Amino acid sequence: MTLETFKKLPLGGVDRRSLVETLAAKGASAARDVLAKQRAGLRPMGARIAPDTAVLILGGSNGITRALAVQLLFGERAAVFGVHYDSEKMQIGVHHTAATQAAADAEGLTCRFFNADATRESTIEEVIAALKGRFRAVHFINGIAAGATKRYAEHGPAQVPDLDVAFDAVLQVPDCARPEAYRALGLVDVEVATDAEIERTNKFMGTSSLSWVEPLAKAGLIAAGESVVAFCDYDFEPTDPVYAMGPLAGAKVLQRETMATIKAQYGARTVRLCYPAMCTTAIGAIPGGILMYALSAQILRERGEYQTLGELAAATIALWAEPEPESELRLDAAYQASLPEFHRRKDVLTPSDVPGCLSALFGASF
Repeated sequence: MTLETFKKLPLGGVDRRSLVETLAAKGASAARDVLAKQRAGLRPMGARIAPDTAVLILGGSNGITRALAVQLLFGERAAVFGVHYDSEKMQIGVHHTAATQAAADAEGLTCRFFNADATRESTIEEVIAALKGRFRAVHFINGIAAGATKRYAEHGPAQVPDLDVAFDAVLQVPDCARPEAYRALGLVDVEVATDAEIERTNKFMGTSSLSWVEPLAKAGLIAAGESVVAFCDYDFEPTDPVYAMGPLAGAKVLQRETMATIKAQYGARTVRLCYPAMCTTAIGAIPGGILMYALSAQILRERGEYQTLGELAAATIALWAEPEPESELRLDAAYQASLPEFHRRKDVLTPSDVPGCLSALFGASF
């Protein structure tokens, strides 16, 4: 069956003027509701984080590292600093961090977010100044998701199947829980990345950890044998037509190489945090990403193995528990095991099957 082509629009094509008005009216309350819901199911996971250390997270405004910041603060009572870069008017992240900051302040917890470009030297200097003299050591987690979702020139342009799904206008994630949000199964174009886009992707997602760890170590905040340096990874399939054949894969490979350098030079415990496809803003930007997430989530829910962002964040606390993971922390085992069934279903999927084939997602929490 030949699928029709549709244009993959940012946030599912939400009108920009409407977005600004909706966020202004509902963003703060929606963020407080999300935080309250996560905290209601939260429990301490026994992190062994010394009270004179802090956890520094890059990203963390509307995805897995936001959920991790909440778990660390309210579950583990750890000091958390975060750097994200969001529009004050157009992105929900500023409301999420404001809600988290207010709740932490009310409980006397140490928390501070910086809304700034994490790759700028001035941002790094400002954050280190806030940490130095206050903490003995820092744990560092890189969750930056800012890259070109395109292909390298040698692979050429392509078309891949994907789901056209409306986004939640406030939370800015694919609205997979509502059957009426599914608009079509079709094909989306994948373009070739420019040299500038490749360079930018490598800067944000490939070498940014070293840009931070070097000055952190110079400031005496990386404790050999104690400080954890980790990054949020996606163990993509080698045949993935987008992730494996473009700047996203190249940046991930660079990041893995950076971890080896950091471990050798500074003695930090470096760990890849391997996550499954998740219902986040970022997944909606990747051609084929929403189909990958929704269909794999359907399979995992059928098997009783699906994990919400809050559950994945709680599992991430194993970074600071015995036995301490070395090199990688696999939080995607069930997802990886679901991929053969994912491909079997994807290969026979037709537009008339949607959204009925995703019924396990309707009304669910993500």
